[in-house]
Amino acid sequence: MTEVATRDLEIIAHRGYSSRAPENTLAAIDLAITAGADAIEWDVHVAACGTPVLFHDVNLSRTSSGVGPIRRRTLAQLQTLDAGKWFGTEFAGEKIPSLAQALERTKGRVRRVYTEVKGFRELEDLDRMVDIVRKADRILDNVFISLDWAILDRLAGRDPAVGIGYIVDTAERFDEGLERATSDGRSLVDLEYRLILERPDFARRALERGIRVAVWTVDDPIDAGRLREAGVTRFTTNQVDALLAWRADIP
Repeated sequence: MTEVATRDLEIIAHRGYSSRAPENTLAAIDLAITAGADAIEWDVHVAACGTPVLFHDVNLSRTSSGVGPIRRRTLAQLQTLDAGKWFGTEFAGEKIPSLAQALERTKGRVRRVYTEVKGFRELEDLDRMVDIVRKADRILDNVFISLDWAILDRLAGRDPAVGIGYIVDTAERFDEGLERATSDGRSLVDLEYRLILERPDFARRALERGIRVAVWTVDDPIDAGRLREAGVTRFTTNQVDALLAWRADIP
């Protein structure tokens, strides 16, 4: 397969620059942008008040000073927590941002954002996410991604311009993910990167159908080179500087 042109390679910061700052915070987003990332990926859950917020886990304890399920706290309560000190004292006081705050922080500063929907309370929460993205004037540069493809069905039905990405975590799910993306016409497939290293034909089959291929989470430039040879164009990474340097060194 012909290698992808350098200009088409997109470096996506995983949860912001999560190896340099506390994940899913404005600090991590700012560091990723300063480093030169083309795009940002973040995770979203919904607070008790219905507000989508940037957070990865169902429970608060790993990456904040809180305990218990995130959905039991309102945004106001969540923003009293410390979401940075666990990573390093220099980040003490970092807050859990809302999706609206993250969209505002990145507007005009990155090519694209990827909103991975991790959890919600009711279907109307998903509708609200689309409304927030639309209100922020980001409907064309936001891609909703999820392992739960029923979530994507709901989001896609809310607005014909919504971009969606089918996260594929096992080889067994690839065929269905590809069929869904093909029938939609505005979708991509987002694979665990080792799937393509083991099965380069997955990328070939997607590209033959005109479906864009993203991968997560690739931190080794050697792996990135092999993925590029397979036709991958979008690279989600914890090591933003390393992959930017790899891209810059491509003849």
